[in-house]
Amino acid sequence: MAQNPNKSIISIGDIKAAWKVIAQNWYIPLILVVISGAAGQLYSYKQTDVYAAKCQIFLKSNNNINTSSIISDNFYGGGTYIDNSNEMRVISSYDLVKKVLDRLDFDVSYFIVGRIRTVELADGMPFKVKMYSLNSALYEQQIKLKILDVNRFEISYKKNGLEIKKTGLFNTDFVDTDFRLRINSTQFLNISSISGLHIVEYMFQIHNHDALVYAFKYGLQVSNPDYTNILEVSLEDVLQQRAVMFLDTLAQVYIENTVRSKIEVNNNTLRYIDKQMREVTSILNEIEDTMQGFREKNNILDLTREGQEYYSKLTSFDNQKAETNVKLGVLNDLENYIISGKDQDFLPPSVYIMAGDQFLQTHVNELFTLQITRMEAKVATKEGSPAIQSVDDRIEKSKKDMLIYIGNMREALKRKVEEADSEIALSTSRIRTLPYKERGLVNIQRKLNVNETMYTFLLQKRSNTVIAQATIIPETKIIESARSIGLVKPDRKKIVTNFVFASVIISLIIISIRTIVFSRIESIDELKMKTRLAVVGEVMFVPLQKDLIIAAESDPKSPIAESFRTVRTNLQFMTTSGRCKVIVITSNNPGEGKTFCSLNLAGILAKAGKRVLILELDLHKPRIQKGLNLEADNGISTIVIGKNTIAECVKKTAIENMEVILSGPLPPNPSEIVLAKELEDIFTFGREHYDYVIVDTPPVGLISDATILMKLADVSLFVINTRFPFKDSLQNAEEIVEMNKLLHFGFILNGVKRRKSKYYYNKYGYSYGGYGSYGNYGGYGGYGSYKGSQDKNA
Repeated sequence: MAQNPNKSIISIGDIKAAWKVIAQNWYIPLILVVISGAAGQLYSYKQTDVYAAKCQIFLKSNNNINTSSIISDNFYGGGTYIDNSNEMRVISSYDLVKKVLDRLDFDVSYFIVGRIRTVELADGMPFKVKMYSLNSALYEQQIKLKILDVNRFEISYKKNGLEIKKTGLFNTDFVDTDFRLRINSTQFLNISSISGLHIVEYMFQIHNHDALVYAFKYGLQVSNPDYTNILEVSLEDVLQQRAVMFLDTLAQVYIENTVRSKIEVNNNTLRYIDKQMREVTSILNEIEDTMQGFREKNNILDLTREGQEYYSKLTSFDNQKAETNVKLGVLNDLENYIISGKDQDFLPPSVYIMAGDQFLQTHVNELFTLQITRMEAKVATKEGSPAIQSVDDRIEKSKKDMLIYIGNMREALKRKVEEADSEIALSTSRIRTLPYKERGLVNIQRKLNVNETMYTFLLQKRSNTVIAQATIIPETKIIESARSIGLVKPDRKKIVTNFVFASVIISLIIISIRTIVFSRIESIDELKMKTRLAVVGEVMFVPLQKDLIIAAESDPKSPIAESFRTVRTNLQFMTTSGRCKVIVITSNNPGEGKTFCSLNLAGILAKAGKRVLILELDLHKPRIQKGLNLEADNGISTIVIGKNTIAECVKKTAIENMEVILSGPLPPNPSEIVLAKELEDIFTFGREHYDYVIVDTPPVGLISDATILMKLADVSLFVINTRFPFKDSLQNAEEIVEMNKLLHFGFILNGVKRRKSKYYYNKYGYSYGGYGSYGNYGGYGGYGSYKGSQDKNA
């Protein structure tokens, strides 16, 4: 089906519907936005300010390899990726954070208690708390302090649900069963300031040290920018100064930790050299004592130069043998260290005395490096992790290679010793011809020279080690000191915005619910848009009165009378039959104006010269009799039981041509009377003697009487009031029409305001005058749970 090209996407009806929703609900978002904005301001004000600080640490790199990292090979894929995850874990480890807090005094927090919020301060407090011991139950508890004068204070805290107050002296140990502390006054507490400090409520909080460590540990944020050896460390805290101090100390402790392993290696080497030097010194002392005794015993002052050549050669071989034995000793010590393997973290000394042996020096240095790597890896990972296992495998392979080499080297040195022994034996045999005294002196002197040479060698190596230790500097550096980056939480503007946004969403939800569930029809055009059933007319709204008044009789020119004339005109087009029209009038809810419409429709028909009979078939809550000021001594109930005939129960009214059969005395079973055969006789009587029969019925939404009566009627009219939500009414009416196959059914919209009416009488200058008392009368007090609506338009 082709669309009409002249039809706009948005119709006038859509604009009117949107404007109606806005007009009915504009105050809802306005009120909610104002309230939520104020609530957001208050909520954001009560939030604690959180500041952030950060610093940057550079991890020394060498040929694109991070040498300070626990894992030495942190480059993959041709040097394009740097993995510093281990260092990130080290810097946020529990032990490192604990070392930092051990150096800082963060165990006590200080607060000023305000009317709306409590603020934590770092400086400017008139007192300082020094804690010695504390009951564990008081950790993290808020302890209030009130300054009484320059010498006294009062603290209060809760214990076992009871508030405890105690008084103490400043600058004096305060000992109690719960704590031992000392509260010192500061420069801000003096005679001139006591008047202001006296009214301030202070509070302090003592932290459990372990809990404080965990708090800072999990508060740290460590990041590694891509492709860099830079760690960016940040911390959020309610105190700017505290965050900066913590990061400064953390960086210093981390840097110290990176050089600790290297210093331990040098210290271990120094201890090994010192041990060897002590042993050589002891040997030298023994030799010197032996020489002194030998000289004294044999009265030796000087020896001739005889046999110097033999002596020199013998000394040379002795020196060679001594050096070889020392090397054998070093090899044995190194082999014992490798084989024993008791402590994988123990670092062996440097083998400086094996100078010239490039293979052994290279492998020993490699072993040093691997064991240092293993010690550092233990800080970041657990024992048995893949990283430590990889290092252990490399250490094991290096040890095996060294053991093979040591074995081969030992055999070579032994052969060298044997050769030296052979040469020494030859030289000794030649010297035996020398005097016994000279030979003995030479032997002693030879041993002395050998050990002096060894001592000089060790002393030189010790000096080199001390110099090497002095040159150890941290490879990790601080490239950006800790600094505050300002307030990060809360974002007060965002909080207020979120509150306002939430209020807008809530208001839209409320408006949607009101529009969908509780929306009302205010004009006949709206009603026509909501239903496919016929709309007979609309009834104007006027202020309410207690009495049901027939407008056509009281003021025929009133807008209400004009409304019913329109309904009367439209009724002529609802049926084509020439017989009398039986019109049933009902509504979905009590208080919608069906009785009012019944009386006024009957009145307007009677004024047109039609003979009209009103049947008061609302036997549950009859109100026609009250509107006509008649006594219901007989009526429908007495006709059904046979007490009176139909003609006897017909009553005249004050309006010409309009008569009524009232309900009669209220029966105990009103719904059963509707099913009585006599009721059909009443309808037949009405058709035979009157032009119109107007039937007033109970609300169809509460009682099914009207549904039964509609089957006997020629026209069924359904009254909808603009004061009620229309959804249930329309749905119920459409279901009744569908189920009962009603052919002539129409709506009357009651309670339409003048500005909503589309008819001509809205444009005339009719004055309500005395009609101000006429209106949407009605009200049912007895339908089920309904307790009597006071709208008198029924």
